[in-house]
Amino acid sequence: MSVFSRTEKIGSGVLDHAFHRIFLASIHTQPAFALGAPGLLVLLTPPAQSAEDFEPSATVYLNENLEASSSLTSGYLLVAAKDKPERIKASFQSACFPKRRAIVISETPILPTEILVAADATVQMESVTPADLREACRTALDLSITTGQASRLLTYPRDIMVSALRRDRPISDSLQRLKRFAPETTRVVPSIESSPRLDELHGYGEAKQWGLQLADDLKRWKRGSLKWSDVDRGLLVSGPPGVGKTVFAKALAATCEVNFVATSLSQWQAKGSLNDLLKAMRSDFQAAANEAPSIIFIDELDSVGSREAFSGDYANYSVQVVNALLECLDGAASRDGVVVVGATNHPDKIDPAVLRPGRLDRHVAIKLPSEEDRLAILRQLLGRDLTFDIRELGPQTEGMAGADLAQLVRDGKKNARREARALKLTDLSATLPEMLHVVGEYRRCVAIHEAGHTIVGTVIDYGKFLGAFIRNQLNPRFRTQSAGSAVFERPMNLFGNAQQYRDEICILLSGMAAERLVLGSHGHGSGAGRDSDLAAATDLALLMETKLGMGNRLLQLGTGTAWDAIGNQQVPWLVDRVDSILSEEMKRSEEILREQKTLLLKVVNDLYEHGCMSPARLDELRRETSNLKRPNIYPSTRKSRTTRSTKQEIRS
Repeated sequence: MSVFSRTEKIGSGVLDHAFHRIFLASIHTQPAFALGAPGLLVLLTPPAQSAEDFEPSATVYLNENLEASSSLTSGYLLVAAKDKPERIKASFQSACFPKRRAIVISETPILPTEILVAADATVQMESVTPADLREACRTALDLSITTGQASRLLTYPRDIMVSALRRDRPISDSLQRLKRFAPETTRVVPSIESSPRLDELHGYGEAKQWGLQLADDLKRWKRGSLKWSDVDRGLLVSGPPGVGKTVFAKALAATCEVNFVATSLSQWQAKGSLNDLLKAMRSDFQAAANEAPSIIFIDELDSVGSREAFSGDYANYSVQVVNALLECLDGAASRDGVVVVGATNHPDKIDPAVLRPGRLDRHVAIKLPSEEDRLAILRQLLGRDLTFDIRELGPQTEGMAGADLAQLVRDGKKNARREARALKLTDLSATLPEMLHVVGEYRRCVAIHEAGHTIVGTVIDYGKFLGAFIRNQLNPRFRTQSAGSAVFERPMNLFGNAQQYRDEICILLSGMAAERLVLGSHGHGSGAGRDSDLAAATDLALLMETKLGMGNRLLQLGTGTAWDAIGNQQVPWLVDRVDSILSEEMKRSEEILREQKTLLLKVVNDLYEHGCMSPARLDELRRETSNLKRPNIYPSTRKSRTTRSTKQEIRS
């Protein structure tokens, strides 16, 4: 069938919405077509499903936001397994061939050559997954169910399953009815998307260790040998986009062998009013409690916000949302057997009360994977297709998250399939940019910068010097990145004074000071971006003046250390005070380096030639330097009480 009407809509049933999710997921595997580009797609239906199941989706998708004449430019064709080739070809010529955008939905991959040649891509649609069914129940029936419940529903024939689901019927009642009335022989095994287990993941560090311990604790709790009060009940995972926070949560549930409920504020808000949002939130927590042991995963937790930052007309709305979340986390009803995992890119934007003991009191940052982890992830993703050495991809993939690596492998495999051959290293490396080598004059500038940090840091006794290094290459995918570092191990202060803050500002500015001394001026790298040396030094000076009482005025201003957290009327005098602190510490740094210039140049030359500087080599160069004086310019007066040490990099 090729003619469609604008009045046709996706049905209101659960399966209609589940099928539509499958349809859209298949379309979005072809980004250009999904964005409106012309083309012909062949979509192969999942096993035991008819092409007609997806007709409403094709109708709405092709007809959406188009003029009434859209049937002249768009069309679709449904192909049943029993259709004759000649009939398929004839229908294709009228329904799809002359159209700008067309979709063929087929129950069989055996299609006439005319269609296969014309198709831009052939996509195998996936079967309905528990995630699809969960979202379909939420959308069609306003019914919140867990992944475990969805998995059980999918073991029954679809017509029987749908009959058991009612808008106002608890899901537990529906499952009991199915178990009672549906004969065991009618149950089927669904196609469920598998999740990796934690021991299969790479690059998750502390989060992985926490999860493995939780899995062991939950086993003990289920056996009755461990009290629930002794089990960690909440975790906040943070990290940049793409590092795999959602993957971690799914793997955690798979490892613990418990039910998994994935949700977010945006899903709760989709219900409508504030009352609907709060109802959806409580429903998800109740669903998790009903199927305990469970893990409830709240994505983008920072979008809930912090009551300290709310203002304006919507403050009351936002406060009620936070309060309701706290109520759910406290488990006014019962939270035994329910572990809550929150994910965020911005942990600093979460209400402090959410992170208190008994709620999400454990915070683990998932960092971008190291080179070793990236190679391990690539080996896992490539599987049997890995027949070549991938070590050269290590530095080329620097800064890439797990999601980026997965996309890299998908693109490489797609290229190999297109050319009908085995995967090669070039399929992966071809999409990566050529690395920029740190050589020549730029390498010398980096050496000067890191030598400045090294000299000043050791003179003012900033911490234990662990070494300095220069990278041999940079990845052009990143606008800002570190070309080198000087690394110090510092005691963690429980009682910091003004001089210690000034010491930190001094060493932050020392790379810039070295460039000024040797080259006559400094490069833009010292002040480029929010993570630059100058930005960090400015934040510290602002903190001293506005929050710590370590400036000219004994007062506290604002709720943060950024300029936008300070009242506009305070900015003029603050600019002068912050600039004064920075200028004083820049002068101090320059004077240290001027007295140590002979040693400075020796360190520069060594870093330039070898790319690294060890503590032993620095001591050796210091002994070689004649007339070396250890200056006493604004000496450090550190008198701190410490608990443990922390490693800090001062980067160019």
